[in-house]
Amino acid sequence: MDETYFNTKDIAKRNALLKQLIFDLPEDGKDFFLKAYKKERYLDMRLTAIRGYAAFASQEEVAVLMNKMLEILKRRPESTPYNYQEYEILRSAFLMPYLLEKYPYDCFEKFNEQLEKQYDAMPEVYKGIFTCNDKGEHIQLIPPVVVRKQIEEFLRG
Repeated sequence: MDETYFNTKDIAKRNALLKQLIFDLPEDGKDFFLKAYKKERYLDMRLTAIRGYAAFASQEEVAVLMNKMLEILKRRPESTPYNYQEYEILRSAFLMPYLLEKYPYDCFEKFNEQLEKQYDAMPEVYKGIFTCNDKGEHIQLIPPVVVRKQIEEFLRG
């Protein structure tokens, strides 16, 4: 599974493998999830890797990665002002609520506070479009055709 993951260029396939592995928690999980964290660029995939890593690592080890994540998150509005896709996945039952409940670490609290602050700062048109369930499966809340129309109206606006 490790080789398949690291040799796959297809992000969707890698994401599916990563999600599967956080439920399977392989024996070499600590090393695998750390490598996966370093490989990924999307915040949601990095946080998924941290979710797996947290099952094996100490609070201090997790905090090192989360502090880096917090710095990246803080810069997101500059590069991606309406980053609703990543924010919705990060905020979904699959990631932050799970991590906050399972691991009541200060680093997760700080990250979540910043995430909520940035999410709240976005225009309403970008909020509540979709979420993920506790298995990480996408759940559309507003039909894509409606979303596209609302965003186009907002941008013309």
